Amino acid sequence: MRVPRSRVEEWLRVLSRVEELAGRLRARLGPVTLVLHGSYARGDFNLWSDVDVIIVSPAFEGLRVLDRYDPLLDLLPPGFEAIPMTPRELRRALEKPAWRQALARGYIIVADDLSLEPLLKRAAGPPRSLRELKRSLRELLAGTA
Repeated sequence: MRVPRSRVEEWLRVLSRVEELAGRLRARLGPVTLVLHGSYARGDFNLWSDVDVIIVSPAFEGLRVLDRYDPLLDLLPPGFEAIPMTPRELRRALEKPAWRQALARGYIIVADDLSLEPLLKRAAGPPRSLRELKRSLRELLAGTA
């Protein structure tokens, strides 16, 4: 199956933007675990797809859910949808079948300063590697040139 060059280029652009976001989040919040999930993690995104990320940080402890967006508003690029969580909330969420099922369909750990990958792996299966995905997309792009 031939993948349109523009689609591969868009996927790589989004993955780079997610990596840049991880750096900005670390600078503002300190240690974070950033998880890309949804259509951009699975590869079935379309023109109207949001870039779905879970941002896990101890900095959210004690903040109301809506107040957690305040430090994120100027960091999130247009088209990004974030779910800010504490590590404890992520642990509780992963006890629920709906969360496990959603992540089992595809997720990528972009940053894991909080060492939550083993927890995610136990709950939803192994994540796709960001490095491996980018490498395979670049190889695909080279083959579509």
